[in-house]
Amino acid sequence: MRNLRTIAYRESRLPDGLPLTATAWDTSMNAIICAFGPTPTQPIIELKRRVETSSGQGEFVTITSWDSPCPLPHLECDEILLLQYFPDTATSCIVLAGGDVVVVRDDPSPEQEKIEIVGTVDVGICAAAWAPDEELLAIVTCADTLVLMSRTFEPLNEGTLSPEDLKVSKHVSVGWGHKETQFQGRRAKAMRDPTVPEKVDEGRLSRFEDNKVTVSWRGDGQYLAISSVVPGQRRVIRVFTREAALDSASEPVDGLESALSWKPSGNLIASARRAENKLEVVFFERNGLRHGQFDLRTTKEEMDEWASSISLFWNTDSTVLAVAFKDRVQFWTMGNYHYYLKQEVLFHSSPSNWPLRWHPEAPLRASLGNTKKLLDLTFLSAVSAGSIVPPHDYGIVAVVDGRTLKLTPFKQAGVPPPMAFCEAVFDHNIIDCAVGQDGRRVAVLTTGTVELCEWKTRANGKGDLVFTTTVERRAHQLPTFQTGPEPLHYTQIAFRNDEIFLIAPMQATRAASCWKSMWHEGSSISWEQVLVPERSESLMTDVFSESLFATDPTENATVQLSDYTGSRGLESIKLSGSQPNSSVLTLRYTGYDQSNGETNGHAPNYHKVSLSLKGNLYVNDMLLIREVTSYMLTCTHLIFTTSSHLLKFVHLTHPSAMQLPKDTPEIDERCRNIERGARIVTVVPSIYAVVLQMPRGNLETIYPRLLVLSGIRKHLKQQDYLAAFLACQTHQVDMNILHDYDPDTFLSNVPKFIDQLRKPSRVDGFLSKLKDEDVTQTLYRDTTLQSQPEPEPPSASNLKPPNVVPGSKINKIADAFLSSLASKSSSYLQTIITAHVCKRPPDLFSALTLVSTLLQTSKEEADTAISHLFFLTPNPSLLFDAALSLYNLGLALLVAQNDSSRDPREYMPYLQSLQDMPELKRKYAIDDHLKKHSKALGSLHAMGEHEQAASYTVKHSLYTTAMELYKYDQVHLTEITRMYAEYLTAQKSQHAQAATLYESLGDYDAAYKLYALAHKWQEALACATLVPLAATQLKSLAQSLATTLTDENRDFRAAATIHVDYLSSIPEAAKLLCRGSYFAEAMRILAHDNHPISEIHQIIDAGLGEKVGEILELLADCRAQLNAQVPRIVELRKKKEEDPLAFFGGDPTSAADGAAGDIPDNVSLAPTDASTLGGQSLFTRYGSNASKFGGTVASNVSRKTSKTKRREERKRARGKKGSVYEEEYLVASVGRLIDRVNGLHDEVGRLLAGLFRRGMREQARQVDENMKEICQACERAREDVWEVAKKGEMEGQVEESTYDRDGQGRPPGAEGVFWDSQQESQRKREAPEVKGWISREPVAS
Repeated sequence: MRNLRTIAYRESRLPDGLPLTATAWDTSMNAIICAFGPTPTQPIIELKRRVETSSGQGEFVTITSWDSPCPLPHLECDEILLLQYFPDTATSCIVLAGGDVVVVRDDPSPEQEKIEIVGTVDVGICAAAWAPDEELLAIVTCADTLVLMSRTFEPLNEGTLSPEDLKVSKHVSVGWGHKETQFQGRRAKAMRDPTVPEKVDEGRLSRFEDNKVTVSWRGDGQYLAISSVVPGQRRVIRVFTREAALDSASEPVDGLESALSWKPSGNLIASARRAENKLEVVFFERNGLRHGQFDLRTTKEEMDEWASSISLFWNTDSTVLAVAFKDRVQFWTMGNYHYYLKQEVLFHSSPSNWPLRWHPEAPLRASLGNTKKLLDLTFLSAVSAGSIVPPHDYGIVAVVDGRTLKLTPFKQAGVPPPMAFCEAVFDHNIIDCAVGQDGRRVAVLTTGTVELCEWKTRANGKGDLVFTTTVERRAHQLPTFQTGPEPLHYTQIAFRNDEIFLIAPMQATRAASCWKSMWHEGSSISWEQVLVPERSESLMTDVFSESLFATDPTENATVQLSDYTGSRGLESIKLSGSQPNSSVLTLRYTGYDQSNGETNGHAPNYHKVSLSLKGNLYVNDMLLIREVTSYMLTCTHLIFTTSSHLLKFVHLTHPSAMQLPKDTPEIDERCRNIERGARIVTVVPSIYAVVLQMPRGNLETIYPRLLVLSGIRKHLKQQDYLAAFLACQTHQVDMNILHDYDPDTFLSNVPKFIDQLRKPSRVDGFLSKLKDEDVTQTLYRDTTLQSQPEPEPPSASNLKPPNVVPGSKINKIADAFLSSLASKSSSYLQTIITAHVCKRPPDLFSALTLVSTLLQTSKEEADTAISHLFFLTPNPSLLFDAALSLYNLGLALLVAQNDSSRDPREYMPYLQSLQDMPELKRKYAIDDHLKKHSKALGSLHAMGEHEQAASYTVKHSLYTTAMELYKYDQVHLTEITRMYAEYLTAQKSQHAQAATLYESLGDYDAAYKLYALAHKWQEALACATLVPLAATQLKSLAQSLATTLTDENRDFRAAATIHVDYLSSIPEAAKLLCRGSYFAEAMRILAHDNHPISEIHQIIDAGLGEKVGEILELLADCRAQLNAQVPRIVELRKKKEEDPLAFFGGDPTSAADGAAGDIPDNVSLAPTDASTLGGQSLFTRYGSNASKFGGTVASNVSRKTSKTKRREERKRARGKKGSVYEEEYLVASVGRLIDRVNGLHDEVGRLLAGLFRRGMREQARQVDENMKEICQACERAREDVWEVAKKGEMEGQVEESTYDRDGQGRPPGAEGVFWDSQQESQRKREAPEVKGWISREPVAS
């Protein structure tokens, strides 16, 4: 679908004198080496270098010249067979037909000669060619021998061209692709052997046979082909190896000529065959068999004139075949097994043989010339497409094929090449073409005329434009200057609004010229010359076809033409760079806010997008991305393909604000995978389509998610809900976007939404696919928002928006639709039912109530409604239960009858039994059947069945419901309360709640015992006093409670209170207070009880000494724990960073004993799923997808059960050293230690106060210093473990989790335990606060 457009045309006049006979490329200086002569009258060879000058004119600089008399008597003069230039050594190699091999050095050293004959073949040379690697020179001598020489011209191998070579191959053709092997029906002629053709070629020589020998190498230099005539037999193509060994000989072909070129890719050898009425390029395989052909489309007269001599030249990347005739060169390309004639260069001079050489590094650059001029041409493989700006984005693509222009509107018909929707035939071969903005006008530049074509259209039933297969054309003469020896050579044509522009690049002494004409329907047009830079070579328009630009290589700029009506009075706009493969984008905005192509009073701002030959994509002078293979510019997006086989989109904005998507097609709408080697043909934004062409030539139309979503968003902004809905439906986009894009606008326009969709089934489809997820934040993030962060993979943690009540969104939408459909219930009955059922939870009761109402008005509508309800409800049993819960037996019968899984012999007796019951009993039976026990209990209460209600309460544990029902019936309430207390005591062991119930009933005896079991000492002693208990029993209870509080709860203060108030044991109470570090209270109660001072000091001092030892031991343990765990955490993190494989358990495929051998690091293995453990990667063992490989799919791995999960949970809880859970366990342990130290502050403070009161300053100082040290150690551990020192550096950076990148969520089984561990370790943890220790005043002083 691509055409060859001439983007550089450099013409140089040849100097007078000797004719041009050979050329070669000097890639080091971007110059052409030209050889002139010899002639019979002037046996002189001149070697010159054609270089570019500042004025753009080519200048020929003489390298050297020498006399070259012909040593062979049968030649009039010597002839240059081959000219090769070696940039690395700055030498030229010339092979002459007389037998000399000459080397010319640009800058010889003193011991070297400038011109040196390095070898001579006495018998003469027929042909010669250097291998592509320039290491071998193949020479065919006049004695039918092949000589292979090295770069230093040392003979390496020799071979002989013998008539016996024709017997080397035994060709067998099975007739692939021939008519004889195709099915022809029952009445076909008598069957015969399809491998025997009707006519067998004998190899008859062409009537224009020139007896030349030609040589061509394969692209890799391993084989070469030689075409020569075997005297008395035929012309044959021999294939030799690099060692001069014969490999094959071609099969006989009548009319085979000397033209020969081996396709560099290696699969085909091209030659020419001349028949009576046609001239063809034929192809051979390396084994000598024919492999297709194509017609050069010449008439018999042309064959006898300018097509009597033919040469073939493949370019370096095998994409273009140059066919050289006497006075013209044609350039052919191939796509989808069809050969297209893309360009023709005519020479307006006498026919002659002249050289053509492709550039070795730039595949589409060639040099060619004749007796008067030398041309340096550069082509660009580009698509000639129509407008891609809606509403004129018809997807029109024009393909040049000789005199035929193939037109296809891809929006209307996707016709695959080489076919086309419409073809226009002209009288001359086409050079370039341009499609107008409206798509109906096509301007064609041919070798002799300008053709203005009008594509006929019609309107379909919807009013859309439809293209027909009719194209009307009008031929007009090309504009010319009045003076000049030769006509102008035009290379490009362009459209701008209603104007047509032609450009003729600089030719010899004539500057570049541009001509303009208005489009009109008349038979003649007038041309007006437009001012352009004198070295302009290419024309380009902006996306909207409103501005025209021309390249200016002199200034390395692209200049807007000054006669543009929108820029009158303004300076001409100049864009940096003159790259030919460029497009101009137009931004109309204020600041960075684009306004979708509307002027709004602001001048357009132009930027240039360019693609270099190396695949670098630039916006102005800014490199955007490398390795780009093709691109297309729309009014809103820059679309391009990469060598990584990705299609990417960049939203158009100011170049400095352009955001390039990452290679994440799974989560980013701006990136999509495509087929290998695909390139963009055109884009049709109105139908969200991108047309791609594969390397073979076949087409594929895709609908990228970004274009689809952009279209949907645009429709939603315009409140065109039908178009948005159809786009979602066609391209499988989640319909929740219709609401989520702008919820408030959608809910306020629900009636409009229903009216536009017209069909109830469409509304049903929308409602049935509602979900609580906000798809604009998960699946379809709007990447046009500049503040939008990089998209994250959807996972279990971000699929549900935070703080959203399940069903709130769906229920709100459903209620809005129900409100709007209330007045349209007759035509939208099913939709109303859908709205009820789509709620969360489904509102089956409302739906069944509606069906119940319909039963009374229309049985048919009720049947339709119930059928639709069954369709929407996955579990039909829910409908039957919901119908029963409405206590409507008729409705329940209708539901049961429509449920094919129910047996009438089961539900009919049951419904009949319910029908025979009284109303309250029926409600009780239904609620009990549906296990709605609370409602059933209410029915029993209403019936007055108190005994049955009591037993039902006990059976189903409905005590709180029963207490609410009997709250005004004191007798039954007391009974139920006692039953509830017994239930809590016996079955739930909730002693405190049971004791409270007993106390509310006045049963203090039962209450105090349960309070004692619940360790509620205050309530227990209070109830025991109210019983009342005997003094001994009360004292025993108090002693028991004090012991429990001391040993189990460690509530020393409460135990001391009991000893003071109920046991009258003041010294024991003081000892308990000392154990809790309440020394001040202990001294107070001892002093209050008038104990001797000595006894007080004895008790207090003993308590202080015991507490000091306990605190110091605790602080020593904490210090030891920190010294052991913190360095271990640092060590583990370093190991994980340096060698993750070893940290996470090694290679998942290794044997259990670790005996798997070392894996060599110099072997590259492609990933495969063929093996049992195929597809496992580095972290598969503990990754989120491990279950897909090791859990449920791999046959040699047992399924993960709950047992293995519990085992893994125990491993995680233990945090065994060396396990993957060790770090998590150690971090949690250090955190608990810090919390424990923080809790010691008050207790240590009371201890220090007691020590000071008793004058124990040394012990107090020791405790204070240890406390200060442990707090400082905790602070250091906090910095090391939680890295709080780096918090300031990390602030403002977006934290990106590296675990669970594919968004599959938490895996099941044992892998899920590790998943939880990794999620916890990567979650941003808050570092615990460490309380600073403040020394007490006496110590500090």
